[in-house]
Amino acid sequence: MAVAVPMVVGAVLWGKIPLLVILVVIYVLASRENQSLIRALGGRDFWLLPAIGGIFLMLGTFAPAASFLPTTVVLFIASSIVILVTGEAVGAALGFLLTLWTAWPLGLLMTLEAGPGYGPYEVLATLAMVWAAEVAAYLTGSFIGRFHMVPEVSPKKTLEGALGGFVSAAAAGAGVHGWLHLSPAAGAAMGAVVAIFAQAGDLFESSLKRKANIKDSGSFLPGHGGVLDRLDAILFGVLAVYYYLYLRGAP
Repeated sequence: MAVAVPMVVGAVLWGKIPLLVILVVIYVLASRENQSLIRALGGRDFWLLPAIGGIFLMLGTFAPAASFLPTTVVLFIASSIVILVTGEAVGAALGFLLTLWTAWPLGLLMTLEAGPGYGPYEVLATLAMVWAAEVAAYLTGSFIGRFHMVPEVSPKKTLEGALGGFVSAAAAGAGVHGWLHLSPAAGAAMGAVVAIFAQAGDLFESSLKRKANIKDSGSFLPGHGGVLDRLDAILFGVLAVYYYLYLRGAP
């Protein structure tokens, strides 16, 4: 993690092509873990689906936002064809869901970097709020956590940790409000929303792992689990930032 954070921040500041390269590598690794999850959940993995989903990530550099609908339609059609040809509904349905889960937010992250009206500071603000929420939730939960939120899904998640993450992300949002062209109050509100989405992303992945009866999504990062274990909060958090800015009137 200590290596990954400076590398990602450096790529964001360097430009869209370095960031795209890193996100493509992350997406490929995440897709491998998704396929393992699908097999653990009793489905058959189809690499065609994440390959198509990767189109959205690539197009985020050249055709922001507008690429989402056609890519999703193509992905849905491909999933339907897989079901009709192979009869494998579980694998195709999970492939569709998990491909969107990873490709969609990573594509939006690329749009925040390269899209008209956006730039690297929108990406950095997103990462700052998500990381603030995660670190504070972990530390608060570890030291004073007593009341568990959903022990049947994630035994270590506590209400105190969630509150700590909420407050920390709100503070981070207020601190980076200028990067998002918001007032300090609006930045704090944005951070609070990001904290909620980040927590939801964490619980979503935890529920998948619990169903699949696995502890980590992979072993790519020794001692820290897989790529998805480090990415789950960001995948949901970027949705909150992008669609707020989009609905506010940014391109």
